[in-house]
Amino acid sequence: MLKALALSTAFALTAGATLAEEATLTGPVYEIAIQEVKNGDVADWTAARAPLLEGLAQTPGVEKDWTLRAFFTFPEPGPLPVYVGLTRWSSIEDFNAASAAMMTMPVVQSFFEKVNMQAFVQVAPADGQPFILEDHINAPGQVLEVAVRTPKPGEEGSFDAARAVFFERVAEQPGYIFDREFVTADGQRVVMIGWESQPQFMAALGALSQMPEMGAFFGIIDATAYQAAIVE
Repeated sequence: MLKALALSTAFALTAGATLAEEATLTGPVYEIAIQEVKNGDVADWTAARAPLLEGLAQTPGVEKDWTLRAFFTFPEPGPLPVYVGLTRWSSIEDFNAASAAMMTMPVVQSFFEKVNMQAFVQVAPADGQPFILEDHINAPGQVLEVAVRTPKPGEEGSFDAARAVFFERVAEQPGYIFDREFVTADGQRVVMIGWESQPQFMAALGALSQMPEMGAFFGIIDATAYQAAIVE
């Protein structure tokens, strides 16, 4: 929850985010913050995060929060630990209000010094239907893939068809739980994919990487972040 709020402030200050863009998202939204721990010091990161958790535990609009440890990065992992933070908000308006309230908090600035953001997005289901993550991912050892990507220029019209063909193969793999497509206010596409275990995810990845459907889909997208993280 609150580490994602802190990241939202950084995004607003450094990336020129506007509330007008965010207001296009309706219904519950998921905030996704992929955080690389500076210097690899997880204990320092945890300590800097604690005041945020304590001070904002009752923040209006927060429905559920997760922090998952990443174990796989596409295409190549870096040397530093990465965590995937997800927060479900009841509305984008609640998210915006909390972000604005945090902008001047010293604990936020302290936390910023501990992380490099690989991705920060707020998303809603692409099909407009409700999505409850804990209905699918709710047990230790399960895996959640999160990928932020966009069609390459000129491939916008090919995205949905190529995705459908590829994800037919994904859904056939042992250990597959679900996949769900999301959109951001500025048109980025985000996917979550659930797996029963890390070994099953790795086996599926090995099988899928040999299939032409995966090559065809990955050939038309640009991925800005791709992590697989485990529930502990």
